[in-house]
Amino acid sequence: MPPRAKRFALTFCGALATASVVLSAGPGSVGAHAETRTAPAGITSVPLAQSDVDMQKVVDWWTPERLKHASSYAPQTAAAGADGTSSASSSSTAAAVAPAATKAGSTTKSPNSKTTALTGVIPPKTAPKTVNSKNVNLPLTVGKVFFRNGESEYWCSASSVHSKYGNVVATAGHCAYDVRNGKPVQYWIFIPSYASDGATPYGIYVGDTLNLHETYAATGDFDYDYAFVTVHRGYRWEADKDANGTPKKDAKGEPVYKTVDTGRLESQVGGQGFAWNRGYTVAAYAFGYPAGPHPDGTRPYTGRTMESCLNRATKKISTPKWELDGGVLFRGCAFTAGASGGPWVIKYSQSRRIGYLNGVNSITWDLDGDGRYDGVSSPYFNTATYLVYSYAARQKTG
Repeated sequence: MPPRAKRFALTFCGALATASVVLSAGPGSVGAHAETRTAPAGITSVPLAQSDVDMQKVVDWWTPERLKHASSYAPQTAAAGADGTSSASSSSTAAAVAPAATKAGSTTKSPNSKTTALTGVIPPKTAPKTVNSKNVNLPLTVGKVFFRNGESEYWCSASSVHSKYGNVVATAGHCAYDVRNGKPVQYWIFIPSYASDGATPYGIYVGDTLNLHETYAATGDFDYDYAFVTVHRGYRWEADKDANGTPKKDAKGEPVYKTVDTGRLESQVGGQGFAWNRGYTVAAYAFGYPAGPHPDGTRPYTGRTMESCLNRATKKISTPKWELDGGVLFRGCAFTAGASGGPWVIKYSQSRRIGYLNGVNSITWDLDGDGRYDGVSSPYFNTATYLVYSYAARQKTG
């Protein structure tokens, strides 16, 4: 076997920089000086935009035009291992560390009667507003997160997961927290079922509180590369009109928009259930919005549509490069940067569009050394993961 074939390359699944957006000295940095909240042992809980003032800054930042720009750029590599095999950032990159429920809230027990899964909530029975792929009826819960880190904007993938107040989003830790600088990212929002034209059919949800495992927050250990973010009630942008129904224009002749409340996240798209301690060999769907290139430079995805992979049996994997000792490998999935944070869903029901969240896209792998990613891994969802999720799931937001 050639030496090159014996090697494997790996990378963060990747946040992608929205390189076409020119950033200036905009609103104040939301959460830039946030202090860690007191949380149970093992959990780091950090405020994002909790006050009305901070939330309004986020709303004002993510205008309809900026959201359209954010998915129409030529994708570029995010930094510090977010794509490619390099673990060091440079001046040319940004400083980010970087697929069947019953009654809602009921539990499923394993053979030893140890609870290891919480069921989710199906989406409301409304006409689907997303385009289904030819292979799978896509979940409404999955979408994109957008955020700013340093002087650049990024996006990742994520999913709504069931909680007491219907307000929790699951994603990768590196899609919400900058380990290098020891602080959360800024202007964090989630848009479920994101559309390529910037449409937000189910609303935009501003992050309230970021919840992580304390080991990831302290060291960036990828055995804990997951995050659970509570969000505020959603909103969407609508063209403002005068009393005669004529669209308003500003002094430059541009459309004037207003925000309209869309309610709680889970009331719009439902929420995936949550499963942990399920072992390393599971059948799962992975979902996300990949867009970055393969190591050989080819770019099969645009990031404008949700993609899915199906694997009948995952396996255990590790690598000292990202301090990953007990990751779960999903072979045969060619996701690239941008898919980070997208959910792994077991027991997925295509008719109900929900199952159980059991992982998130974290690192992509070139297992055979041919210059194309052919695997993606997730941290193992164990009791420690459940405790972070459970803590987030009990938090009430405005």
